[in-house]
Amino acid sequence: MEKKNYIVAVDLGSSNVVVMVGAKGEDGKVHIVDVAVKEVQGMLRGEIKNIEGVAKSIREAVDELENRLSIRISEAYTGISGQHIKCAKNSYYVYVGRDGEIREEDVQKLNDSMRNVQAPEGEKILHIIPQNYIVNDEEEVADPVGMFGQKLEATFNFVIGDSSAVSRLEKALMKVGIRQTQMFLNPLVSAEAVVLPDEKELGVAVVDIGAGTTDICIYHDKIARHVSVVPLGADIINKDIRSYGILERYVEDLKVKYGSALSEQASADKIIKVPGRTPRDPKEISFKNLAAIIEARMQDIMDYVMMEIKQAGYENKLAAGLVLTGGGSQLRDLDQMVKNYTGLDVRIAVPDVNVDEESMEMAADSRLSTAVGILMKGLENGRTGGVESIRRISTASAAGEARPATNPVRSGVQVPPVAAEAAPEKEVAPEAEEKGKKKKEKRNPFSKLFKNITDMFDVVDDNEI
Repeated sequence: MEKKNYIVAVDLGSSNVVVMVGAKGEDGKVHIVDVAVKEVQGMLRGEIKNIEGVAKSIREAVDELENRLSIRISEAYTGISGQHIKCAKNSYYVYVGRDGEIREEDVQKLNDSMRNVQAPEGEKILHIIPQNYIVNDEEEVADPVGMFGQKLEATFNFVIGDSSAVSRLEKALMKVGIRQTQMFLNPLVSAEAVVLPDEKELGVAVVDIGAGTTDICIYHDKIARHVSVVPLGADIINKDIRSYGILERYVEDLKVKYGSALSEQASADKIIKVPGRTPRDPKEISFKNLAAIIEARMQDIMDYVMMEIKQAGYENKLAAGLVLTGGGSQLRDLDQMVKNYTGLDVRIAVPDVNVDEESMEMAADSRLSTAVGILMKGLENGRTGGVESIRRISTASAAGEARPATNPVRSGVQVPPVAAEAAPEKEVAPEAEEKGKKKKEKRNPFSKLFKNITDMFDVVDDNEI
């Protein structure tokens, strides 16, 4: 098998698993090769509760990519989230050499000393982020190299997670035959995929609204200052919509197509009729009530977000405001609603900050922010591999007839054989060829997952009833 310079990212969310294959583009940016999305069972608020259900979903996504790209995946970078994630700060110092000039090795010595810090029992240190450096107990600087002093001190932000949650993710991958290359923290990687350098400097909070949780990452003076995970996501909106007797399979499409986060702008006269349990039992909900549900629940989420920002000490330090991403950020008028509610500048972001031109269209989906961020960090790590190209060849029998060679089998899925001699190409009309290209270019990884059933809804004016 031929080694490929690909890396694989696995983003395990509360409702979906995203598996993305990528490589480093010619301009050094992320090139997205392909992506697969599958519904996931066994997750609750970002944590694995049923490892068999999770492994099955990962396997389905991996098998789809392997068959489509003719590759075999044995390693992957992953991300982790969940309400168990928390931050803790710690300070330490070292003494500088005789001449008093602070060198790179002094900074490295100080940073290395933090690796000896032990996490509390049952927890694991996921990231250690230097916050600032202090020279001789006086001057606080971002980069002390080249300065003079006898004592170099620093404050470090420790991001800690539950050991069992980390272990369950590794085990779920092992059940699929994939080794975890490295694990990253979801709030950090999704922020890296969407936030701009100037926003990091001014002060910004990146809010990734998922199905079961909302990830928060605060930047100030170009440094990640705080990360946390709120145990609420867009699913709380769906639960309230279902209370109107609307079947679950219609809720997501109903919310996205007709919903708004600003109830004051929604019409009370327009009614949406949704298929019920029987053809004679349709359910109704007005635009106004639907928007009221969305607005109220998003306000609940933002209350948690603003509380985290305040407790972290950055309530009045976010000159760049809030950057919203994730699947929950796609709701109509959400940016305006959050701006009105918090008083901060707000923008909705997709993970296109560091992807190449060819990948722009695929990256124009905020639901892929974490997966793209994992790819970014994996490529920065510099380790490729764990992806091999499968050669599909045929061997001739004694009678001279071609027969397919045995194909690699993985997870019980056999790659279909391909004949040694390619079949003659069929002539394709230019119009059909162009349509095929456009269809391929615009392929949305979520299109198979969320089937379009909105044509079954009927919108009527209340005055007509």
